[in-house]
Amino acid sequence: MNLPNGYLLQQGKYKLTQVVGQGGFGITYKGVWFTEVKGALGTIHTEVPVCIKEFFFKDYCDRDPETQAVSVHSETGKQLFGKFREKLIKEAKILSDVHHPYIVNVLEVFEENNTAYIVMEYIAGQSLKYKLEKEGVLPEKLVLKYVRQVGEALQFVHEKQIVHLDIKPSNILLDTHDDARLIDFGVSKRYDMEQQETSTTMLTLSKGFASVEQYDDEGTQSFSPCPDIYSLGATMYNLLTGKIPTESILRVTRPLVPPRELNPAISEKTEAAILRAMELAPEKRFQTVAEMMSALDLPEIVPPEENQPAPTPPETPQTVAEGDEETVVKHDEEETIVSTPPTMPAKEEPTNVSPTEQKPRGKRWMVAAAVALAAIAGIWGIATNGEKPEEQTPIAQTETPEPTLPEPETEQPEAEATPTPQQEEPKREPAVAEPQKVAEPQQQTPTKPETRPEETEKPQPTPQPAEEPTEEADAETANAADIDRRYNDLLASGRGRMKAEDYAGAKADFTAARNLKLTEEVVRLMIDCDAKAEEQRTEARIAQYEEKMAFGDYRIVRKKSNGRYGAIDENGYEKIPCRYLSVGIAEGGRAFERTDNLFDIYNTKGELITEGATYY
Repeated sequence: MNLPNGYLLQQGKYKLTQVVGQGGFGITYKGVWFTEVKGALGTIHTEVPVCIKEFFFKDYCDRDPETQAVSVHSETGKQLFGKFREKLIKEAKILSDVHHPYIVNVLEVFEENNTAYIVMEYIAGQSLKYKLEKEGVLPEKLVLKYVRQVGEALQFVHEKQIVHLDIKPSNILLDTHDDARLIDFGVSKRYDMEQQETSTTMLTLSKGFASVEQYDDEGTQSFSPCPDIYSLGATMYNLLTGKIPTESILRVTRPLVPPRELNPAISEKTEAAILRAMELAPEKRFQTVAEMMSALDLPEIVPPEENQPAPTPPETPQTVAEGDEETVVKHDEEETIVSTPPTMPAKEEPTNVSPTEQKPRGKRWMVAAAVALAAIAGIWGIATNGEKPEEQTPIAQTETPEPTLPEPETEQPEAEATPTPQQEEPKREPAVAEPQKVAEPQQQTPTKPETRPEETEKPQPTPQPAEEPTEEADAETANAADIDRRYNDLLASGRGRMKAEDYAGAKADFTAARNLKLTEEVVRLMIDCDAKAEEQRTEARIAQYEEKMAFGDYRIVRKKSNGRYGAIDENGYEKIPCRYLSVGIAEGGRAFERTDNLFDIYNTKGELITEGATYY
């Protein structure tokens, strides 16, 4: 259902030349922009190649073959269509304010044909995903070059309080100079000066590249570069190993394989930067892209202005990934989940608090890995293999031993260096007074080195501030588990009803499940249910007729209820009403005999070309 080649938009301002690619939410065309360039020689009419992105929700949309207007054929689709169209418009508005050498420029956004269009510069090149698929694992030096360029683009947008939220290889294009260009700001978020999100758009997740906090609608309410930093680290992991990283919310039960185990050629410094960028707890990651860049041995790159023979004027942009359909079409390995979260009140306080202050706030995504997984598993229906929060607590407390481990290493050498009994006695003298000064461990280290680990373990379960959040987390996890159970019961019931072809009942179950928890799974099931229900209705409509012969794109039929002739389309809708006594061959089409013995003649498009003829 693409627009035809040569189709004109905006009253002839743009002409479509070919389809570049098509995905679940849009069709991307290569096109021509008819514009004027004014110079010393006067005004010159010119044609500029552009990329035009049309919103077309293929699971729900149809296109009128005559007017090319987009329509939606179900109530579920109508609800989602408007929100997703806003996404496309939002992407354009954000990008229209963002101009950077390593970001694809947006030229215009407009609405036409009952949908929305974005006009962008056309980049003649390929995506990093396409390059990886064609060439295999990329050299580290080349990856670092691309990362530096994307990092500069991210620093620029972060300064404008914008978070991209969908960094991955398919959203990074390579131009003719082999420079990286960041695209697809459709799910990005802009924040105001109070650090509150200015709009509530869709929650979008690219499996393997999305951070833990992106799985929770509260996780991105306040501005933070951390989600983009995680995704940039995951992109490096993918390009250097050829593997998509383990999904963030599954990493407690399925740990991330260190990149050097998959590719020993990766340097230790680069591996360390990747692993830190991909820490599950946001506070453990790099806090800015600049900090991440400083941890890498980045190569020097030639600025685009020096790398090109001459600067490209705004009227003659470069162009977007010809033939690189993977950028638009292929989402199998790095599957993108898109859903619309419930309305979120602007209640988040700023995130500029210490990690110790963040945990008592009860943020599911701000605690360490296991607690985050337990809470999120209840919300998103991810199986935790029966693990309880108590079992995951030792993993979540990995921060606690870190400051205590160096103490034995620094104190034990002192004991070895001075093993004489004369020094043991002075240490026993303050032993009575030093318990008040918390110095008792120093006495026991040289005399009982084996008891030192026991003492370091005792403080770990006793920090009082962690008890209250644990109780809250237990209650929240129990509630989430109940929601998860009801959600799964409704999905199981809906699937059973679909097998019994009770699509109305199945739709009711899936709708109830969606109200409990909006996930990709339930959206897909609702889409499938609508499709099956429509198939069932189509079969019922077609069953009302006896098919006689093909007639262009239609079929001449005899309606069982009245014995009259007409024609239907492939969906069982009457294109020529079944009110005629007989059908005969006529020049240019078919003659349908009326009850007054006159003839209506139709062409193969179902158009009435002669009405009330006396013969044919």
